[in-house]
Amino acid sequence: MKNVKVWLAILALTTVCSGNIWSQNRPKAPRKAMSPEQRIEMRVERMQRHLMLDDKTAAQFAPVYKEYLQALEDCKPQKPETKPAAMDDKQIEEHLTAQFERQQKLLDTRKEYYNKFKKMLTMRQVQMVLQSDRPHPMMPKNKQMKDKPQGPCCLQQNACVFD
Repeated sequence: MKNVKVWLAILALTTVCSGNIWSQNRPKAPRKAMSPEQRIEMRVERMQRHLMLDDKTAAQFAPVYKEYLQALEDCKPQKPETKPAAMDDKQIEEHLTAQFERQQKLLDTRKEYYNKFKKMLTMRQVQMVLQSDRPHPMMPKNKQMKDKPQGPCCLQQNACVFD
């Protein structure tokens, strides 16, 4: 009986000590940085799967969608040289004017490609394509920060002073 207790104690001790060996994290394999062309190609393939296009339509869709994604990239804002807090009135005015021009260019681009997409896709598919360029299209709508109070004082739902 005494011998069994000793063996159980040794077994428990080795189990506890060897648990740390198994719980160590293995280093993850480093991911390759994707080039912008690879990212665009992956987005095209993902959109084709999402829209469930046949081969003929997919062949028409891919080059137009690549052009569309490249046009959207061209509409992205450039990082300002100075922080907004350090800008004077003239710089702020130039920044806002450039922002309005980018927004107008984005709207014109979306209208132009809407006309191209509607020639080859159904309206529901066109809607899916045009909604895919939202900031986070895969994020569920209930998780987005729309209509939620923001700011440091908004910890409680009804206690926001910004309302």
